[in-house]
Amino acid sequence: MSKIRLIGKNISFLAANRIASVAISFFLFPFIVKYVGKEIYGVYLVAMTVTGYFGLLDLGVMSALTKYVSEYNGKKDNESVNKIVNASFTFYVLIGITVSLLLFFFSVFFVKFFKVLPANIAVARDLFIVAALSALLVWPINTFRGFIQGLNLWDLDASVNISVQILNGICTYALLMSGCGIVQLFIVNQVLTILGSTVLYCIVKKRYDFRITFPYTELKTFKFIFNFSFFCFVSALLSSFLFQIHNLIIGYYISLSAVSTYAVAYNIQSYLRVINSTIGAPPWTIASEMEGRGEHELQRQLVFKGTKYMSAAFLPVILMLFVFAEPFIIYWMGDTFRESILPAKIIIVFWLFNGTLELASSMLSAKGVVKKPLFIQLGVVAANIVLTLTFIKRLGIIAPAAGLTVSMILIGFPFTLRISLINLKIKFVEYFKRSIRGNLLIYVFVYLASAVMLKYWYPQNIFAVLIEMSVIYCVSLSLYYASLSELDRQDIKRLFLKQPAIH
Repeated sequence: MSKIRLIGKNISFLAANRIASVAISFFLFPFIVKYVGKEIYGVYLVAMTVTGYFGLLDLGVMSALTKYVSEYNGKKDNESVNKIVNASFTFYVLIGITVSLLLFFFSVFFVKFFKVLPANIAVARDLFIVAALSALLVWPINTFRGFIQGLNLWDLDASVNISVQILNGICTYALLMSGCGIVQLFIVNQVLTILGSTVLYCIVKKRYDFRITFPYTELKTFKFIFNFSFFCFVSALLSSFLFQIHNLIIGYYISLSAVSTYAVAYNIQSYLRVINSTIGAPPWTIASEMEGRGEHELQRQLVFKGTKYMSAAFLPVILMLFVFAEPFIIYWMGDTFRESILPAKIIIVFWLFNGTLELASSMLSAKGVVKKPLFIQLGVVAANIVLTLTFIKRLGIIAPAAGLTVSMILIGFPFTLRISLINLKIKFVEYFKRSIRGNLLIYVFVYLASAVMLKYWYPQNIFAVLIEMSVIYCVSLSLYYASLSELDRQDIKRLFLKQPAIH
């Protein structure tokens, strides 16, 4: 299978995976809040935020696992692949035990850090206990998800995850309708997650020649992994502060109810992140293979064409969400969430910049460039926290939204793009000309069409919102495709149709 066809196949399956996940969470979110209440859901969000911080103990090993499995598999070096997988598995067993102990600790002392109503203390403790027990299995068995992705078998990973998401949605509905609470929902979610990873283990065991060696103790392999993963870890640490610390600040300075209100705006930008990474993840593993083979010119071509097509598909979604933010949120969550509209629109703005950066920045990791991006992220996080803490009392939940957007636009975007282009040996003028300029007219069309649609055909429910956005999106993509050269059209056909490569 050609590389461009493999990328198209992986993107298609990963897109189906993410669409299913987003669609299910989209409809479950207001349903769960309605049945458990804002306070309980706020407790759940803060508990999961704390739990998410322990995910940083991954130390970036998952990124290293995926990169090196892909790189060595491209070289047909099965021995090195086995070393990387076994070292990762041993590491994750130890981390699973560590995380479990830490979560048990928090199950006891959580209420000392946050303002939790007495009636909800037991719920908070139970959530941490469930997370602690599941960590013993979730961490080590998740090794095989990284293994699958490194082998570029995104279609199998997507198929399993879609099944898990559907089962989780069905179980959530059934449990809430039968009177169960948030703790029971979380238990089912964790069980299904473990089962999904177990299925991936069975698949990779059948398809690939490897064996589990535990404990794996070759220090040379661990050193090799950590020379890359350490910088990924620090990057993830900064990213976690950037995208998660808002919940803790809002919960402390305002209220847990305000956490739920801000979560609506944050979830919208999370959906955009999902879309962005859906298109950008499969090319990253292909780029890792290219790096191992020294195919640098192919990497540049991948960035030019990938950015052009990716931003043409992604930025219209951003523009439509910005214009339709009010009816989207009101019909989705209810009139009581009007305070979420302005923060959501503010956060959406920075994606107009980030939406053109995914492939160029992901090439840095594929090429092993992980130090300089840390300094950029550090500047973004510092500016974000300072702005949020400075204005939180005066502006409420608008402060973290503004802090995030300003720091990303003024610091994150320009500096990341600069080092990406330097390492790829691409001039900005060439990058703009070949990847951005040709798409500008379609962006103008989408914005104007959305504004006109909203003014003259204001939607009356959430389904009307989605239909109007879908119509605009389909028309814009059709016009964009019609405007492409024959060579560009052939590229797109090769991405998603089984056609012979054109040389």
